[in-house]
Amino acid sequence: MNLEPICSRLGAILLTVATLAQAPAAASSLDATFQAGEVNVTVNYTGKGEVDSTHRLWIWLFDSPNIGPGAQPISEMSLSKNGDLATFKAVSAPQVWIAVAYDEKGGFAGSAPPPTGSPVTIYGTEPGALTAVVPGDKAAVTVTFNDAFRMQ
Repeated sequence: MNLEPICSRLGAILLTVATLAQAPAAASSLDATFQAGEVNVTVNYTGKGEVDSTHRLWIWLFDSPNIGPGAQPISEMSLSKNGDLATFKAVSAPQVWIAVAYDEKGGFAGSAPPPTGSPVTIYGTEPGALTAVVPGDKAAVTVTFNDAFRMQ
C-alpha cells in the first residue's frame, strides 16, 4: 500500500493546525500594542432637507466593513447642525468604518437602523469603495452626501 498520499495530507493538516494554534498568539500581541484613539467625523449634508434638532445627522462606527442587516455599530452620535464635527473618543477598535444618515422625516431616536427611505452613505475615499479609518490623533474625515442613496 502506498502511504505517500496519506502522509502528504496528514502533513498538510498538521501544518494547518500548527498555523492556527499560533494565530491567537499573534493576534494577542497585536491587541497588546493597540491603544484606543479618537475618530473625528465632519458631516456635510447637501440634500434638500434642513439639518436641525428634529432632523439630525446620525453617524455610526462599525468595527467591520460588513455594514448591513444584522451589523451592530460600536458607537453612535448625532449632530443637529450641518457641517458640525462628531468626536468619538476612546475608540477601542484598531480600525472603523463609518455610516451616516439624515433623519429626513424627523423624530428618529437612534439605537436602531435609520428609517426606510432615509438618505444614507458609507464613508469611502473613492466612489463605491469603503475606507477604513484608524483611530488616533489624526483620525479626521469629512463625509459629504445628499439624497442619492436611501435606506432600503
